[in-house]
Amino acid sequence: MYSARYYREQAEKARRLAAAMLGSPEVVERLTQAAKDYDDIATDLETGAIEIRYPDRMPQQQHG
Repeated sequence: MYSARYYREQAEKARRLAAAMLGSPEVVERLTQAAKDYDDIATDLETGAIEIRYPDRMPQQQHG
């Protein structure tokens, strides 16, 4: 599992990309939502939440 810092960095990258997008409101909206999701995951990790709000954004563990 990645650290909260990793997810904060991913959120910042998504915000920077969103700010650089011109003429594509749909892409900006998706990047803005991704940044929010990453910030929420970081908050969950920092507060010791039992369940992560966005498990699909967490790295998958391989079984086998």
